[in-house]
Amino acid sequence: MNNKTGLLTRGAHFTVVIDGSPTDSGVVSWSAALAHKTGAQLDLVYTMPTSGWSAAMAASLETSDYRSQLRRRGQEHLDDATRLVREADLDTELSTSVSELSPARLAEKAAEHATMLIVGGGESGPLRDVVFGSSTITMVNAATCPVLVWRPKREDTPGEARPIVVGVDGSQHSKRALAAAFELANALEVELLAVHIGAVQETDELDYGTSIDWQHLRAAERKWLQNIVEPYRADYPSVAVEALSVGASAARELRALSATAQILVVGSRGHGRVAGLLLGSVSHNLVHHAECPVLVVH
Repeated sequence: MNNKTGLLTRGAHFTVVIDGSPTDSGVVSWSAALAHKTGAQLDLVYTMPTSGWSAAMAASLETSDYRSQLRRRGQEHLDDATRLVREADLDTELSTSVSELSPARLAEKAAEHATMLIVGGGESGPLRDVVFGSSTITMVNAATCPVLVWRPKREDTPGEARPIVVGVDGSQHSKRALAAAFELANALEVELLAVHIGAVQETDELDYGTSIDWQHLRAAERKWLQNIVEPYRADYPSVAVEALSVGASAARELRALSATAQILVVGSRGHGRVAGLLLGSVSHNLVHHAECPVLVVH
């Protein structure tokens, strides 16, 4: 049984989108380190502002040649990003470009050749989630390849090997997420924590009576989860795996685990421009609020 996705195999191709925001240096440095570790090629793409933002910037530039000005600014950001990549590895295969495509079209085009699309996600807040977060969600939805939303970790202990955490519910999209999580854990040489969120929990306010044996239920869920995980072990024998079953809100539990995770991996129930609803509240919540990078696997 082949449970590999090709996400991090030799010849992997990462497209990294930057936009001149404060998160650019973090997402580029993180991507460069992963490319160095896996031998992947990097494509750095600076995305031009949308027409509304362009008009506002044009006024501040006080020139009719604002498109050229914006492209020059974009190239300056790409030059800065290139220096960060070269600091990580002089031999990383690298290309750069400026794009005037919409976020959705950019994601669709990138997914034609990329094994992973990487975008930045900064500190969350009501205004930022609406204005900036919308383009991130648009790209996550539009891409047909896995999309990693880089988020800065609030605390990071040097040399600490944080685990890869993956949510598993038994569906096909979560199994693809599990395969990607194994690849990441193997490449980064860290532990994998596979998490199943139970449908009920001890503190649930519904009256289940006294007939539920919670200890037996959790043991059965862990066994079910271990049976799902087991076929992947043959492909990644060096990866240490822990299976965890908890009864709680999936978004709340995974968000809590993100505080100590290196990367959080979740599956998406669909892709395309109508997938905003399919992405679901869990993935949407984590893209905005997780305390580590989030990989959404279609």
